[in-house]
Amino acid sequence: MKLMPIVLGRFKLRALVIAVIMTSSQLFLSIEPSSAAPVRVAYSAISGAMGPLWVAHDLGIFSRHGVDVQLLYVGGGSVVMQTLLSGDVQFVRVGANAAVQASLRGAELKMIANTINRLVFSLMSRPEIKSSADLKGKKIGVTRLGGSTDFALDLALKKWGLRRGTDVAVIQTGGMPQLLGAITGGNIDAGVISPPTNLQALKLGLKELVDFGDLEIPYPNSPIAATQNYLTKNRDLTLRFLRGYSEGIHRVKTDRESTLRIFSKYTRVKDPEILAELYRIYGVKHLERIPFVNSDAVNTVLEAEAKTGSAKAADFIDNSFISEIEREGLFRQLYAKEAR
Repeated sequence: MKLMPIVLGRFKLRALVIAVIMTSSQLFLSIEPSSAAPVRVAYSAISGAMGPLWVAHDLGIFSRHGVDVQLLYVGGGSVVMQTLLSGDVQFVRVGANAAVQASLRGAELKMIANTINRLVFSLMSRPEIKSSADLKGKKIGVTRLGGSTDFALDLALKKWGLRRGTDVAVIQTGGMPQLLGAITGGNIDAGVISPPTNLQALKLGLKELVDFGDLEIPYPNSPIAATQNYLTKNRDLTLRFLRGYSEGIHRVKTDRESTLRIFSKYTRVKDPEILAELYRIYGVKHLERIPFVNSDAVNTVLEAEAKTGSAKAADFIDNSFISEIEREGLFRQLYAKEAR
């Protein structure tokens, strides 16, 4: 029986008792299962951006690198950050602005890997809204106030000259499925949605007002973050986790059929057209091979979040782990065939 993601609300994770049953026939292991170190990883959205994490878990890649990864879905970046700061999880896959906000409030966090450097969101609206001008006086949904969807919305509102709270009401809805349901149910008029939910929205007759990816704004869409204290005390384990994650990136890029199957499992999407488009976006178009955290992309967040000019991108990044993995030759080994 494979470990399924655990859906959590705001209650404390440490109160949960998680039973994990794995058989040797399900995973290809290069080490004894009993020696694998347990690691909890929380992720903030049902999105194709989680592909390397899901694939590395489900194909047993983390286990081969000596890490027993338990995946936990927690809707919304701000709630995910709470689980990290409370010590309930060791790593989070979250929007960069959530990590930056927490750090600016005093948390010592570092982003240690990132796979996508674009805002891969769409602003989807009810069909009667034809343009940005029609949004005035309307309600727009985001998954979490202060999260990456909220950040993307701010960019659009500034571009259109619309004021939050005056021209439009911004409503927090929870996860992507809840956001889509709020639009189709008429509770809000538009929302910032990521694939595959935006693709489902198109099939339901909603209109795409903006594809944020086309704006070419550098943004660390999919960073892995951890506390500085944990990274200092667990460098070897962090390296093993990131080796597995890096191999997961490679498998997403090179194993389309397995990735589509895993996408379908976690997103609960069965439509082959939506799954194919999801793979094109997250497996081909935007996915970086080597997951360095881009300082220019982090600066985009700092320009919006920092209240003073003293904050620097380097304060929020630790690329030393990926640099060490690169020096070891893992990426050369993974992509050797393509280099020929």
